[in-house]
Amino acid sequence: MLTISRQYGSGGDEITRLLAAELGWRMLDNSRVEQLLVEMGFPQAVVETFNERRPDLWHRLSSGKERYLHYLKLASYEFARQGECVILGRGGQLMFAEVPGVLKIRVAAPLQDRVRKLGEETGKDLRKALLLAQHSDNERSGFHRFLFHADWDSSYLYDLVINTHQLSPRGAADLILRTLASGEITARREGARSKVEQLYLVQKAFVSILFEQRLPVHYLEIEVHDGTVTLKGV
Repeated sequence: MLTISRQYGSGGDEITRLLAAELGWRMLDNSRVEQLLVEMGFPQAVVETFNERRPDLWHRLSSGKERYLHYLKLASYEFARQGECVILGRGGQLMFAEVPGVLKIRVAAPLQDRVRKLGEETGKDLRKALLLAQHSDNERSGFHRFLFHADWDSSYLYDLVINTHQLSPRGAADLILRTLASGEITARREGARSKVEQLYLVQKAFVSILFEQRLPVHYLEIEVHDGTVTLKGV
């Protein structure tokens, strides 16, 4: 399993598509996440508010953050429990941090490279392309800080940080594939499936109690051992 975080214009999306095709793994990208959340009952407008961007003031002050985060985790864990996959963006490196054998990738590039690439892809002049890159960085950083209380740029969140300044998407994908196949990563995968299942069951219980049944429980704690769910709360 892979999680990939990327700067806008770094080539991360293309690298992710190459990896998914090469490995034959399913890909959880923004459009698929939005589809899953809408199927769970989220209005499209609310889903788009949290689309890897810093939420507006109203959503920062409301209870929408907690609900969105729990459903985002549930959708991600449910997707992952169905088999090997590539998780693109949306804090995957944090949601799957406890899962053994998951390779957490960060794709970055110098700002000038990204501006040039965005200009070519969008047809915008360099000034507007610069604004696009800076705006995306601010939004994705705000998304991680607001939902996960984490520094999106921290290298400690990732196992491998790739600078695409001298690497093509194909070259970067090959580097990731070699790392994924290394003994140090494969040796840790044995408990991955059971850990994902555990995370899924915990999250499913949270969603059921807090948002579907709306039980007035405070300080809710949920543990799973050998498929048995234990609840604690006031």
